[in-house]
Amino acid sequence: MDGHTNDIDDGIARAILADSKYEQLRARRFSYFKQPIPRKLAWQGVLLLALSLVAPIVLAYPDSVATLLADGNPLAGSPVIAIVGVFTVGVELLASLGHVAVAAVLVRRKARLSRRRARDLLALEDVASLLGLGTGAVGVAVTVGYFLLGHAGTGAISQYVAMGGRNPFDPSGTGITVAVVAAAAFCSGLVLFGLSRYLDARL
Repeated sequence: MDGHTNDIDDGIARAILADSKYEQLRARRFSYFKQPIPRKLAWQGVLLLALSLVAPIVLAYPDSVATLLADGNPLAGSPVIAIVGVFTVGVELLASLGHVAVAAVLVRRKARLSRRRARDLLALEDVASLLGLGTGAVGVAVTVGYFLLGHAGTGAISQYVAMGGRNPFDPSGTGITVAVVAAAAFCSGLVLFGLSRYLDARL
């Protein structure tokens, strides 16, 4: 524990003593998302890969639940909950754009940033982190949670609806299928992992 604490203290000390105004402000300010941008992009990638698990989840549905999505092919179903899934992918991608925009500025002129510009970048980074690791994480939990409800059977779904909830497996009418959500989440997750590794070597 002491060794880990010393490593953290050394990292903060190095940041405060660094020439970069961005690193100095990042070390001093309070934030729940003080991790390096590459690490946050990697976490976003993990969230998106977790979201892509909706594909194997629906493929393992019992027949009584699978027919609620699409006859014989649950991946082709377009349930209401798929809208939340695709919204979550969009939120993660938007957040990643914010992170990458900040990282691009840091790569080019990290040591030459003014204090005001560094503060603006940190504010943008915080918004992106809140979207990607806050709103996005909730979206993943809600989407995967509702899809997992299908494994409890039609009885559990009926009970949920009886308690006042909307049936998450009702047709959405949007054409957004489970396969689209899973594929978009999986591909986006891999891209974010790649960006994470690239920026880790540059920052």
